[in-house]
Amino acid sequence: MELINKLLIIFTVCSVSFVGNFEKVLAATLNAISESAVVNQNNNNEVLFTINFNRTPNFLLTDEFGRQADSFQYFIEADGEFPIWRGSPYYSELDAIVRGEEIHVSGNIRFRKALPSSSDPNSGGWGDILGSVPYTLNGNTVSFSAPPQLFGDSDGFFSYGLLWTEFGGSGGFIKNKSLSSKEVHEPASMLGILTFAAFSASLLIKQKQTTNNVR
Repeated sequence: MELINKLLIIFTVCSVSFVGNFEKVLAATLNAISESAVVNQNNNNEVLFTINFNRTPNFLLTDEFGRQADSFQYFIEADGEFPIWRGSPYYSELDAIVRGEEIHVSGNIRFRKALPSSSDPNSGGWGDILGSVPYTLNGNTVSFSAPPQLFGDSDGFFSYGLLWTEFGGSGGFIKNKSLSSKEVHEPASMLGILTFAAFSASLLIKQKQTTNNVR
């Protein structure tokens, strides 16, 4: 009986330690708690993009391959349709790519064409720069505004996919549509989140790019 009690104590201590370490890992892994793209119809349909993460993201640190520690990328389909990946290749219907991945390069958020691929080594294989906007990082929340014309839209209503990664690897993905500022916004369901490595890398950097060009 004494031996059993000792074993139970050891098991309990190990279990508590495991749970504590597991919680730390979850807290350290970047995750989007909520996000939105809100159209201000009283201000030329300016769109406010907001992402609330579970921790403060680091957009300035890079690894030996030049990959940003924490990154995000929007895939915008200006017609507001789903799925956003249609045609051949599957990203040919996209109107713009919003590159949070290039914050460490430019200090702002670049909007790029989806096609054709740019010769810019920082493009990640996407197209030429359409323009750029400043961003604000307030604690765990990053936000920025852009006119819809910057990404090929007119009324500010569009569909999009949002990808976030850590060093170009595992992360999450969610799809949504922009909303009017007059609407009551409900945070996007986390059921749409995918945790993955290869899939996220293939979206952040198109498959024809080498790992060393993930920038």
